[in-house]
Amino acid sequence: MKSTIRFAAACALLSLLTACGAKDKAAEDTATVTTTETTTATTAPAATTPTTETPAAEAATAATATFDISSVPVSTANLGTFPYLSPLQGYSVHYVSDSVYFDFDRYYFFTGKSLVPVEGKVLHRALYPRNGQQPASELMVRRNYENLLKSLGAVKLTSAPVPSEAFEKMGQEEYNKHGGNYLTGTSRPVDTYVIRQKDKEVWMQLYFAGGDWYGLDVLEKAAMPQQVSTVSAADIKKN
Repeated sequence: MKSTIRFAAACALLSLLTACGAKDKAAEDTATVTTTETTTATTAPAATTPTTETPAAEAATAATATFDISSVPVSTANLGTFPYLSPLQGYSVHYVSDSVYFDFDRYYFFTGKSLVPVEGKVLHRALYPRNGQQPASELMVRRNYENLLKSLGAVKLTSAPVPSEAFEKMGQEEYNKHGGNYLTGTSRPVDTYVIRQKDKEVWMQLYFAGGDWYGLDVLEKAAMPQQVSTVSAADIKKN
C-alpha cells in the first residue's frame, strides 16, 4: 500500500515538473520571437527622400551671372540720340556686314567676372581708318572713348580680356549667335561701360580683335516690342 502511494506521488511530481518545463519553454520561445521582431524592425532601412536634380535650364541660368545696375550712380548728362557714340575721327564702317543694327536683340557684356546678357536696341560696328588715313594707336582710341564716357556719367566695369571660362559657362554657340564672335580667341582687353539714367540704361563695349580696326557695341536696354497677335475673322477677309 505504501509503495502504491509513493508511486502515485512520484507520478504527480513528474507531471508537475513536465508542465512547468513546457511553460518555461513556451515563454522562452515567445521572448525569442519578440526579440527577433524588435531587432528586425530596428535594423530596417529608413525611407530615403528622393533628390531633385537641377534642370539644365536652371544650370544655364546660374552660369550667366546677373549684374546689379543699382550699384551704378544715376547720370543726368545729355547723351544725344542712339547710338550715342561716334567713330573716332578718320574712321568709318567699310562694309555693310560690319554694321549690324537690331531694334531688339540680346548681347553679352563682360563685367570683369562674367558675361552678362542684356536685351534691347543694339548696334554692332567694326570701324576702320578711311582710305589714306593713318591708323590711330590703340591707346588713343581707348582714351578718347574713356574721356567722353566719363563725362557722360558712365561707369567703367572692366578693361580686361574675356577668359575662356566665361565663354564655356554660357556656351560658345549662344555667345556667337548674338554677335559676340569677334571676342572669341582674343587676348586683348575689352572695355565695358554702362550708363544708368532715370529713364534708360545704356551698355557700351570697345575692343580690338587684331589689325587696324576696332569694334564698338552699343545697347540701350528695352523690352521687346510685341508685333505678333492672333488673327480675327475680319483680318482673314481683308487678306
